Amino acid sequence: MTADLLADDRWETLSAPWPRLFAWVEEVTGGRIVSWRRQARWRPAWFLTVVDGSRRELYARCQREESMPWTQTLSLRREYEIMRVLHDNGVAVPTPLAFCEEPESILMESIPGRDRFDESDDVGTRSAVIDDYVSRLADAHRLDPALFQAIGLSRPASPRDIGYMGFGLSEKWYREIKPGPDPTIEFIVSWLHRHVPTHRAQTSWIHFDAGQFLHADDRVTALMDVEFSCLGDPLADLGAMRMRDTAQPIGDLTGAYAAYAEATGQPIDRSVVNFHAVRFALLTPMLSAATRADPPAEFDLAQWQAWSLMSFMICLQIIAEEGGYSLDSPPTVTSAVPRNEPSFSSVERILVDVLDDLDPDDHVAFRLAIVRDLLPGLRRSAASAAAVEQADREDEQRLLGIRPDDWLDADRRLERFVAEHGAERERDIVRLLGRRIRRQITLVEPGMRDVRGFSVQPIDWSAVPTA
Repeated sequence: MTADLLADDRWETLSAPWPRLFAWVEEVTGGRIVSWRRQARWRPAWFLTVVDGSRRELYARCQREESMPWTQTLSLRREYEIMRVLHDNGVAVPTPLAFCEEPESILMESIPGRDRFDESDDVGTRSAVIDDYVSRLADAHRLDPALFQAIGLSRPASPRDIGYMGFGLSEKWYREIKPGPDPTIEFIVSWLHRHVPTHRAQTSWIHFDAGQFLHADDRVTALMDVEFSCLGDPLADLGAMRMRDTAQPIGDLTGAYAAYAEATGQPIDRSVVNFHAVRFALLTPMLSAATRADPPAEFDLAQWQAWSLMSFMICLQIIAEEGGYSLDSPPTVTSAVPRNEPSFSSVERILVDVLDDLDPDDHVAFRLAIVRDLLPGLRRSAASAAAVEQADREDEQRLLGIRPDDWLDADRRLERFVAEHGAERERDIVRLLGRRIRRQITLVEPGMRDVRGFSVQPIDWSAVPTA
C-alpha cells in the first residue's frame, strides 16, 4: 500500500493497529507522515516519509504475525536494544530511533541500498561487497561481550555451550510443538549431538542469521536483521553464511572465509563452520514444523515450504561433505495429466487476472501470490504423487527390510531406524533422505520463488587458512 498525503487521505483510515503506530511515529518525531508504504513481505513493516522541517525517510519494523516458538522469547524489544549497542559502538546498522510498545515496532532510519545482488552486479562488485561485510563482521566480533550481557544476553558457560549455540533450547521448542514424525529432522538432530564441537573457547557477539546486509556503491551500507543475534562462537556466522548464500547468493564464500581469516589473524576450523552451517539450516524446518503442518491464513506457506526443503538439502549435503561421500543425483519423477486439470487451470487464470490488476507492492497482492505459488505444487502432486510415493516406498523397503504402508507409516519406521542406527548407517540414511527431499522439491519447485533452482555453494577449503 502506497499513499501520498491529500486533504482527505490520512493514515487514520488504515486498518488496526496501524493508525496507533502512525500516531506514535508522529508523536516521537514531532513531524508529519506524508507518505507510507507497507513492505510486501511476510513480516509487517512500513516505509514512512516524515516531514519535521526536513524530509526524513524512516522504517518501522513490526512484530512477526506468524506464531513461531521464538517470537516472544526473542522479542522485538530485545532486537532494539541490540541495535542500540551495535550502533553506539560503531557497527553499521540502521540508526534505532525509538521503540513502540503497542503495536510492537522498532522505528529506525531507512538506509539506502539493496539487500541482494542482481544482474547489474558483476563478480568484482559481489567480491568487494562480501569482503566489506566480513571485515565489518570481524570488527563486530571484537566488541566486548560485556556490552551485550548488560542488556540481558547470556554468555555461554562452557565450551559445550559455545558449541551448541543455544541449540538445546531450539530442540526443546521443537519437542513442544512437534506435529508428527519427521525422520529427516530427527536424523539431523542426532548428527548434531554426535558432532558438537567442545574445543572452542572464544565468545563474541554474533550476527547469527549472518550474511544479511544492505549494499550500494560496492560497499555494505548496513548489517540488517539482528533479531537472533547472541553471544557465541564467531565461526557460527561463517556457517550461517552457507545457508544465506544458498537462499540469496551473496558472493564467493571461499574468498569471504579467506578474507575473514586475514582480518582476524586466525585460521578457520572447517568442521566447526560446517557444524554450525547444519545447526543453523535445521532451525528453519524444525521451528516452523507445527505452523507448516497447520498454517493460519496469514502464514506464507509457499515461502516457508521452499525454505524448509532447501534447508534440509543444505544439511544433508554438508553432512555428506563432512563424511567424505556424496548425495545421489536428483531422481526422475514421472507425471500424468490429472483428471481435474481444468480446475487447476481455472484457479491459476483467475489469480493471474486479479494480480494483474493489483500493485505488486500491495499487501493483498502479496497474500494472493502465496496462493499462486502454492498452486503448482498442488497441480504437480495431483500429477506425480503416486509415482513419488511408489519410489519412496521402494527406497524405504531397501533400507528397512519392510515396505511401509504409506508415507506416515514410513516416517514412523524411519524415525525408529534413525534412533537405533543413525551413526553406523549414516551414509545410507543420508542418501535415502536426500532422494526423498529432492522428490518433494520436484513437486513444489515451480513455486519456490527466489530459491527455485538453488544450489549449495562448494567451499574450496584448500584456499582458506584452516586450523
